[in-house]
Amino acid sequence: MNEDEEAIRVALTSLKTATGIPVTMYASLLADNRLQITQWVGLRTPALHNLILEPGVGVGGRVVSTRRPVGVSDYTRASVISHEYDRAIQDEGLHSIVAVPVIVQREIRGVLYVGVHSPVRLGDKVIEEVTMTARSLEQDLAVNSALRRTEGGRAGANKQGRVMNGAEWEQVRSTHSKLRMLANRVDDESLRKELEVLCDQMVSPVRVKQSTKLSARELDVLSCVALGHTNVEAAEEMGIGAETVKSYLRSVMRKLGAHTRYEAVNAARRIGALP
Repeated sequence: MNEDEEAIRVALTSLKTATGIPVTMYASLLADNRLQITQWVGLRTPALHNLILEPGVGVGGRVVSTRRPVGVSDYTRASVISHEYDRAIQDEGLHSIVAVPVIVQREIRGVLYVGVHSPVRLGDKVIEEVTMTARSLEQDLAVNSALRRTEGGRAGANKQGRVMNGAEWEQVRSTHSKLRMLANRVDDESLRKELEVLCDQMVSPVRVKQSTKLSARELDVLSCVALGHTNVEAAEEMGIGAETVKSYLRSVMRKLGAHTRYEAVNAARRIGALP
């Protein structure tokens, strides 16, 4: 496996573990704008193995055309998608499906799917988890692309050191968020600033010049969101009110041009404000 295939495999496995959803899949965007399901976990039949999807059709086609997540609770009866692949879906026995775009440097690289074999609706928590996994995978693919652009490809990577895999990146991100929360609870101002400097050093290797300035409190809220906390949980962690958390989130989303809290986390990672 090359680095991208390994990153996708880790994403699919971790997503299944995190959500308990039985089926996870990844479809790569081909040069002619078709999608091909190239990796999967939990499929019962070969009906979807390496299936090629024509542009604009099915759940994946809608995801690519809108560049946004799409979910259907009854695939064969859903009105928001076309139905060229109903037979393959029926052969596999899938009912509910959620699909999220994987976008690297503003270009769609593929689509991340989860699905279940029973007629149940996949809720917002599942959609959020798939979206967060897609954002993590985007960062892994972006790192791999940057390494391939360096002279000597893998030789250049060896000189710079081993590239962390998806699970290791998640550990760094979790540590960064928890460190910010720890700093938030420290009364000693000088010690708190030292901890915040350490947080900055964790993202400084990938930091780019920021056109958007986020305050320390805004970063704290985003760190909580990155850990999967609700507004109430973030408020308890930070010792502030839930409405104040909402206010910080609105400010962050406005600054970053994000429509959801998880888009804001991804945007902050892209500018190097979060690992």
